[in-house]
Amino acid sequence: MKKSRNVFLAILLSGAFAAAAAETEKAPDAAELRELSVKLLDKLSASLVDVEYFFRPDENGKRPEFTVQYYCPGCRSMHSGSADSLIEDQRPFKVPGYAVAPDEFISSDIGALPEWIESLDLVFGGKRYPAKVVAYYPAQKSVLLKTASPVPGVVPLAFNPKAEGKRFGFSRSEESGVEHAFTAPWAPATVVRNLGNGETYVKTAANVLVVNEKGEVAALSMNDRLDVGTAPAEAVPSAWKQVSAAEHGRKQAEFKAMLEKNLYPVRIRLKPQKPLTGFAAHYQRRSENRNEADGIAIRMKDGKVLIAASLSPAETARLSRIVLTVDGKETPARFVGSLQFFGALVAEPEQPLPGGGIAFYRGDAGKLSGASVYDAQLKSFGDKLELRVFPQKLESFDVGFRGMVVPAGRLLRQGYVFTENGELVSLPLERRKLDRDYASTEAVAASMVLALAGNFDPANVPQEGEEKIAWLGIEFQQLGPELARANKAAEFTEDGKNGLLVTYVYPDSPAARLGIRTGDILLSVTPDGSAAPVKFEGYQFGSEMDQFPWDRYDQVPPQYYDQIPAPWGTTRNALNKLLGGIGIGGKAKLAVVSDGRIHEYPFTVTAAPESFETAEKFNDSKLGMSVCDLTYEVRNYFQLKPEDTGVLVAKVKAGGRAAVAGIKPYEIVTTVDGEPVKNLESFRKLVEGRSELRIGVRRLAVTRIVTIAAPVGPVASAAPAEEE
Repeated sequence: MKKSRNVFLAILLSGAFAAAAAETEKAPDAAELRELSVKLLDKLSASLVDVEYFFRPDENGKRPEFTVQYYCPGCRSMHSGSADSLIEDQRPFKVPGYAVAPDEFISSDIGALPEWIESLDLVFGGKRYPAKVVAYYPAQKSVLLKTASPVPGVVPLAFNPKAEGKRFGFSRSEESGVEHAFTAPWAPATVVRNLGNGETYVKTAANVLVVNEKGEVAALSMNDRLDVGTAPAEAVPSAWKQVSAAEHGRKQAEFKAMLEKNLYPVRIRLKPQKPLTGFAAHYQRRSENRNEADGIAIRMKDGKVLIAASLSPAETARLSRIVLTVDGKETPARFVGSLQFFGALVAEPEQPLPGGGIAFYRGDAGKLSGASVYDAQLKSFGDKLELRVFPQKLESFDVGFRGMVVPAGRLLRQGYVFTENGELVSLPLERRKLDRDYASTEAVAASMVLALAGNFDPANVPQEGEEKIAWLGIEFQQLGPELARANKAAEFTEDGKNGLLVTYVYPDSPAARLGIRTGDILLSVTPDGSAAPVKFEGYQFGSEMDQFPWDRYDQVPPQYYDQIPAPWGTTRNALNKLLGGIGIGGKAKLAVVSDGRIHEYPFTVTAAPESFETAEKFNDSKLGMSVCDLTYEVRNYFQLKPEDTGVLVAKVKAGGRAAVAGIKPYEIVTTVDGEPVKNLESFRKLVEGRSELRIGVRRLAVTRIVTIAAPVGPVASAAPAEEE
């Protein structure tokens, strides 16, 4: 099917030549531009070709994860395409090309690596001609393509920098399958001066031919900026600085080799976390229970490594080992410190590493505007590192956290950006945000990383011993409109949308020491160094389970015991996890509504006492059950008095002697053969060496005696329970 050919009219407000700036004649109207566009298209169409890139997966069938793009002067925006989608749709990425010889053509550099290109064709006159990249024009973001032989019918552009008359920008491209021709006056220039580095340039339109009304071609503008003072003769391809494809590839390979000596995959091992059960396990994110994390290590000049790996303070507390893979061998490293605000840490290898280290660019990235850089796209797979290097130009920037200036653009935001001499400009790191379920990755200036590396986060460090859980020392419930109004807090809580109602305060807990009382409402927490408070949005802190089925407990078959959640809920609840995100030892402010007023309480995040989830468990395999001490939340749930003793049944094995005797999880063992059980160690001694046992078991307020028969012959049935 023959494609339709439309003429698209646009007014471009930038230009490059002083001669055009001096023109004062009346600008042509739309009708004149339309007539000129048709005239120019007819005259120049033999010099314009389509360049089509087809991409391919790698040798393992993996599709390249990158986006190709070029600037369209018609819509004044980037046209882009995902290589993955292009492969899936079996279609090419198309850009315009300009003939400078019968077998040579200039086109935009779309940033594709040669190994990902299945085919590169020029399309002219309905026929395809294979081509290859033979040279690069870095300053113009362009490439020189060459075909095996001259393309029949092509008329090379004849450049005349001294062509007289009004200047116009002319180009042709495709949008949504329709070809367009663009014509606009080459208007007076906009001069831009970068106050950071002193660079001065003229803002121009990119990807256009500069022509006069006769169709004489004065220049080819492939970049959107031109140095002030550039003579017309310097704006033609023959005057551009050219780098051969071989030289371009050699420099890129050398730079990649340098990175391979100084970048390493990392595997961070974490101490196992005791697994949750029931509803708590169902709602737990996979990352919260991981025992390993992958990262990327950058060798710094001082021999230490900066590791890009996002660990929450709760995960850092479980850190047990850091292992780099260097030249295929494992190299352990010692934890030094965690960066504040971002997911990265510094470690010291146990033995010297190869490479001379990476220098960090200390200046403002905005001063590098217009500079050529390398963008390294990295992925760590535990003991392997995938590395791709793309040459880029820095032309746009974003202002990020605390005003740092970082390179803009999708690839540059996700990559490790280096100057041509190897200094790291920016890198992608996850920002720690307490109110986000999923961390966000953003570009971080290397200068900020250096500053943070001199002032580590004291609350984000490995902890000795068993797992520690942050806590405030309260029980709570969601607020809602009715409770908010009843507690005179509707105006502070968005009518109950935010806020947690305190239902119990543990004695001598952080909350008790702050003076928080039952009936108070927690509004938000603000970590030190953060400008914005994190609100306690009620829906995030909802109940994880319904009422525990004590009245139907005897109907539960033993094979389902492991799936029954603890009746008091998990101490790894949403509030404690949020506090864990600040880190044990971290400082913050708590906003609380009490007596109809807001109060602020500075506090330090502390570790909770031993809880059911962290307490030591004694597993008696002969009895088929495990027990633990009565921890603070267990005692509160059962409303035990300080003098009440015993151990809690933590787990019962289906078919074991304890299960056959009728013992169930979350009951309390109070006696063994008539002797009181004071604690875990007491229970261990009382059952040691005994075959038949009479055990006092308490369920809520009722205590019974069960007999566990001796393990001789077939397992005996449970003896009838005796009421005490």
